[in-house]
Amino acid sequence: MNTLFVPDLLWDGREARRGWGVVVAGDRIAAVGPLGALDAPGGRRVDLADAAVLAAPVNAHSHAFQRAIRGRTQTRPAGRPDADFWSWRREMYRAVLAYDPETLHAISRDCFAEMRSAGWGSVGEFHYVHRDRDGRPYDDPLTLSDAVIEAARAAGLRITLLYVAYATADVDGSPLGDDQRRFRSDSVDDVLRAVSDLRDRWAGDPRVSVGLAPHSVRAVPASWWRPLADGAAALDVPLHAHVAEQVREVDACVAVHGRRPVEFLADQGVLSERFTAVHATHLTDGEVRLLAEAGARVCACPSTERDLGDGVLPGDRLSGAGVPVCLGSDSHTLIDPWEELRLPEYHLRLVERRRIVLGEADGPVVRWAPGALRSATEVGGDALRTGAGRLTPGAPADLVALDLAHPALAGADDEVFAEVVAVAARAGVARPVTPLPDPQTGDRSEATSA
Repeated sequence: MNTLFVPDLLWDGREARRGWGVVVAGDRIAAVGPLGALDAPGGRRVDLADAAVLAAPVNAHSHAFQRAIRGRTQTRPAGRPDADFWSWRREMYRAVLAYDPETLHAISRDCFAEMRSAGWGSVGEFHYVHRDRDGRPYDDPLTLSDAVIEAARAAGLRITLLYVAYATADVDGSPLGDDQRRFRSDSVDDVLRAVSDLRDRWAGDPRVSVGLAPHSVRAVPASWWRPLADGAAALDVPLHAHVAEQVREVDACVAVHGRRPVEFLADQGVLSERFTAVHATHLTDGEVRLLAEAGARVCACPSTERDLGDGVLPGDRLSGAGVPVCLGSDSHTLIDPWEELRLPEYHLRLVERRRIVLGEADGPVVRWAPGALRSATEVGGDALRTGAGRLTPGAPADLVALDLAHPALAGADDEVFAEVVAVAARAGVARPVTPLPDPQTGDRSEATSA
């Protein structure tokens, strides 16, 4: 059944439109445009009073299982100033040893439900918990991948399962520690087989897709990178990796390979238009150029990077070189797309002590909001290769409505989207409006207004 959604205001990806609507057919957008040119033959009309509609933000980088520890890592031993990424990582390793498939499913379901309620419409789940508590493969090696996918389906969230290759403890190839035993990949062939099998297993669900994710230069042997990149190309799936998140990681890569992480990946033939470098907080200008020349993207996770003390995304240099930036909530210290999309700008304001650092020219002014909204929506869809994050015919029908009657948006009028980018809090502002699929039958419930 076709459904015509009629909001008060619509963001078409470039500007706010009044008198426009969106026609949804099944899982896809059928048409977008002025109401006089739209209809939904044999369908229905849903009027979204006091609502501004846009494509739902795309969370391009998530570790759902880490949501369970977000309140447990906000302490450090008295007298010790060295709470950092590496001490946080030890706590994460300890926690993950306790999860069974049912626990992982429940944690992931809660994470994805919160994600959807905050306004995210789809997620790229960077999944690397593969084995049982003793480090042995399950009888079905994809047991935990399936548990996470089923959790997303239960929450009504579109998912790209980014299956992670993880084989070493550090850049020097040292073996995995016992606390990493659940992550282990045995070979390139095993990883590519898992990606292929997952893709085939879930081919019948249009809301599930699969990608490949070599974890990082710390966790993937040098000899694996090129065949993994070639495998991603052969399978035609997205390729994501953590890159240059920590200075220690960069220094280790230089010590072992004589090259910085992006330089090393370029040498291995990894950089391409299907590649997304996650975090990328510590880049030289030369590495930015390499990403730009390859047509690669960066995924910033600014609330996690803030929480872990990773560093500040060089968003101005990436933007200046034409490297697209998408967004993720990573460890889920915070699940709020509206906060994630503003933090890259606000972090740079603190560093550079000036305003509107990440803007683009629009006649006589430089505007920040349009680029921030594209980072949160269409760039993420491009990174996951799903087409999500756009209000265009054929794109996934993931819509979110902003409540124009909410006090946070009072008086915003046609500037509501700039208002949301700059200041609006998540709570009560955004609601998903496209019908939810039933995870068992695929049937869709009635759409609701904001």
